[in-house]
Amino acid sequence: MKKYIAVMLTVVLLMSLAEGCGSSGSGDQTAGTEATETGAAQSSAADTSSGSEAEAEETPEVKAFNIYSIGEDFKNRVQDFYPGYEAAGENSGMIGDVPVVWHIYTDASEYRDVLDEKLESGTDQDEGVDLFVVEETYLRDYVESAASMDVIGEVGLTQEDLSDQFLYTQQMATDADGKLKAVSWQAAPGVFAYRRSIAREVLGTDDPEKVQEAVADWEAFADTAEAVKEAGYYMLSGYEDAYRVYADNVTSAWVENGALNIDPHLEDWAVQTREFAEKGYTHGTEQWSDEWRADHTGDGKVFGFFYSSWGIHYTLQTKAEGGEDDAQSASGDYAVCRGPEPSHYGGQWIIASKDCGNIELARSIMKTLTCDPEVMKKITKDIREFTNTVSGMTELAQSDYKAEVLGGQNPIPVYVESAKLLSKMHTTTYDDDLDTGFQVTMQDYFAGRVSEIDALETFRKVALSRYEELLDIAGDEEEEQ
Repeated sequence: MKKYIAVMLTVVLLMSLAEGCGSSGSGDQTAGTEATETGAAQSSAADTSSGSEAEAEETPEVKAFNIYSIGEDFKNRVQDFYPGYEAAGENSGMIGDVPVVWHIYTDASEYRDVLDEKLESGTDQDEGVDLFVVEETYLRDYVESAASMDVIGEVGLTQEDLSDQFLYTQQMATDADGKLKAVSWQAAPGVFAYRRSIAREVLGTDDPEKVQEAVADWEAFADTAEAVKEAGYYMLSGYEDAYRVYADNVTSAWVENGALNIDPHLEDWAVQTREFAEKGYTHGTEQWSDEWRADHTGDGKVFGFFYSSWGIHYTLQTKAEGGEDDAQSASGDYAVCRGPEPSHYGGQWIIASKDCGNIELARSIMKTLTCDPEVMKKITKDIREFTNTVSGMTELAQSDYKAEVLGGQNPIPVYVESAKLLSKMHTTTYDDDLDTGFQVTMQDYFAGRVSEIDALETFRKVALSRYEELLDIAGDEEEEQ
């Protein structure tokens, strides 16, 4: 439109000049000459303006790079640790000449609704998705989706780039066709956090290596629970406390060949938890409740809790201090060991959208914030987040890194050990929902109201009614018999 207006102005000027020359004739040569020169100058200026407008339109506009995220964590990592990022507002910044726009959500349900709508709409929108971040609970939904790009085949990271990451973080983000669809800057290995004072009283030592021997497997864990109970304490606080450790060490998935499957190791958890409840090894609290939280303080009578690396810094530290409860602080009275089996809890993964408009920038962000050991070490040192490079974390495992809540212990060697041992080959999109349902259903069994068989049958029926697409092989076998 601007180009059209400029051309029309030029035409009008030329027509005006022609009319002026006709009326003056040869009477005033000076006036005629001045008018002609002025008209030529104006025409030239109009032509130049028209040309500039055309050139401006031909120069491609730099499209904003849109990043969608649940919470502020990823934005803070990019803002604080990605070289060259410059903040330009609360939810905007620049990387080179590329504007970066952040779309931050705090409600997971709302975030997923918006994200799904944007991913389905594609590129015909100003706020399309270039990169997005997902949490573990719904990671698999996007890993198995066509909306996510192959990190190696499409985004362009190499096997060498990715070789230093903890393997389990990649296993969880690899689709059924073997394509890696997401990468994480953080690893969240699990540990057993125990009270030093209780360990000294019951085991005669609070040394992490010695305590590890006392909880090296589930049989040893139960033997120690008996000793802890005799001394007047509880081994664990809640019935669900050990579930994630068991769930991380299954040998089969929740869904096998399209059929619902209950791994034997989950049944082992149910049986042991019932035993712990009957013998008084567990305090019987509900995880994350006020009673469970109070068990962390110096007034609590619980020997230990299973936590992830982020949980030690962000959760245990606060709960051990007692907060607003005026309870005696237990900060410094904790230490960590690996526990009976390797485990993890939580994490966030970065995914490039199939409609990403700047793959080069997506690749650079992914590589810098998930593969560079120097950047990863800086994140760990600055904000105490265990990050996803084996070499970087191994180096810090040998440093003077300390955690106050752990009495000055460096927990990174334990984190590294757990993260390297963990395998997550049996991850599905059903995990979060079925894990939760299984724990809830087993409560009646723990309380002695139903048998294990009845509790398992109830779980099976509820799960199959919720997911009608799943086969019920166990049910079919019963019918055949």
